[in-house]
Parts: sequence; C-alpha cells; structure tokens
Amino acid sequence: MNQKIEKVCVIGTGKLSLQCAIHAKEKNLPVILYDMGQKKSAMTENQAKAAGIPFYFMPPKEVFQSLRQETAPLLLVSAINERIIPNYVLENKQIRAVNLHQALLPAHPGRNAEAWAIFERDKQAGVTWHEITAEVDGGKILIQKEIPLDASITAFQLFQKQITSAYEAFLEIFDGLILGAIEGTPQKNRDGHKMHYKKDVPGEGILDIRWSGGKISAFLRAMDYAGLSVFEKPVLFYGSRMFQWKKYEIQNRNESPKHPKHDRQTVLFLQGNDIIIIKGNYHIVLKDYKAIEMTHEERLVHMTKTSEKSPAS
Repeated sequence: MNQKIEKVCVIGTGKLSLQCAIHAKEKNLPVILYDMGQKKSAMTENQAKAAGIPFYFMPPKEVFQSLRQETAPLLLVSAINERIIPNYVLENKQIRAVNLHQALLPAHPGRNAEAWAIFERDKQAGVTWHEITAEVDGGKILIQKEIPLDASITAFQLFQKQITSAYEAFLEIFDGLILGAIEGTPQKNRDGHKMHYKKDVPGEGILDIRWSGGKISAFLRAMDYAGLSVFEKPVLFYGSRMFQWKKYEIQNRNESPKHPKHDRQTVLFLQGNDIIIIKGNYHIVLKDYKAIEMTHEERLVHMTKTSEKSPAS
C-alpha cells in the first residue's frame, strides 16, 4: 500500500500532459507542469497559466535534480515524455512515478509503439499506465485500454485515439493513486517482446516489394504521422533508382484475398507522376514520386540490406 499523495508533478509534452495537470488542479492538489519537449510549447504554456498551473521549460537534468530533493509525498506523472527518469529520482521514497505507454504492455516496449503495432499487423493496440522502474516500460500495470485496429488506420490516427483513451484511463485510476489505494499487476512474458529504440524504423524505412499487399499497406500506414517528423521519409528501391513520394493511396484493403498465391506476385509500373503497385487484392498508388539515381556503390549497399531482410507476410 502506498502513502497518500500531497502534490502532483506532470512531465511530458502536448495535450495529455496538460489534461492530467488540469485534472489534478481540479482535485485541489498542488500541481506543477514541466514541458519536456524538444522546444517549449507556447500553446501549452498559455493554457497552463490560464488554468493556474505553474509551467516550466528547463533542461531535464534540472527537473530531475529538483524531483530528487522532493520531501512531500508526490505523484510523478509521465505523459508523452521522451526522457528516461534517472534512478536517483525513482529512489526517492516520497515519489510514486507512473507513465503512459502507447501499447498494451508487455507488447511493444520502447519508442513509437503505435507504429510498430500497425507494422506488425496486430489485431489490437491500446494504452498502458504503469509504474516507472529502472527497467524501461517494465513496471507494474495499473490500467490498460484496448483499441481495435483495422486495415485503414495510420500511426497518427492511432496516436490520437491513444491520447483520448489514456486520459480516460487516467481519470479512472487518479483517485486511487492519490489515496495510495491502487496496486499494479506485474507484467508477464516480457522476454518475448523486443524493445523498440528511437533509431529503429519499421522495415528500416524501406518499402520491400517482396512483401504481401497487406504488409505494404501496414508499412505505409505505420510510417504515416500526417507530416510530423517522427521517421525519415520512406523510400522504395527499384532498378537503379531510389523513389520517394508525397502521398499514397490504398485502393483495396481486403485482408483475405481469394487467391493467396497471387499476393506473392508483384506488378509495379510508373504512370504519370505515380507508382502503381498491384499485389493480390491490393492496388497501391504512391503519388507524386521523386526518383533519385543511385551510384553503383549505393546499389551494392541496398542489395546487401535487402538480401539480409527476410520478407514478412
């Protein structure tokens, strides 16, 4: 059983961190909000100040040193926070630290979990609030919310749904956290799930035409953050050229082709400014492409990479 909380500190960036701070304020708890983004969000700052919430943007090391010295029972809420909380903060017995992860742990620990759920063609995604420990995304599970996946959702769309679900889940557990009346459940089978790091990109960012139509669709949607620079732009290697495109269209998303063997056959051709890929029941259009001629050395590097990849269905 944990002690009753007297103060709340929210660290993170964007809508969810602000929502969590406002909820604590509405519960008449002293609350402070630290923006942990790469640059300060003026919008979040203005909204926090309008709600009467102290807002700070400072080097993470200074934030963590301040938390290290906390002497009153404090709930530390990590909401869309890229920074790993140091052990010296977690060792402070006055702090109970919880984190929002955009997946159903133990699945997809680490970064950009929403993209990996789509790329790996999971049937469902979701969110997990969990206790923070020295093991990244390894703490006890406090609450989870499931989000069904279909063959049209993009990483950006899934992320938006996750923010909504995460706030709903936070409201459900908040009072229990404050009263010290909620205990987490240890995660099981963590060894079966690969940690995703910031450097990791679905398919290494390369569209592999050996994939099935469903996998190509999943790749395109996993890389789609509606213009946000989460990943580098995906590419396609074909012949002696590398292709990039501005938009894509998936005209058929039937996940159960009548003739599975046809899904292994690829038809690819250029039509105007578009690249057309036909794979089984999938008709995929990469719009407004740009072609870059590769040197012999670049082609060799690409051939080595693709030969090492094992095509997934």
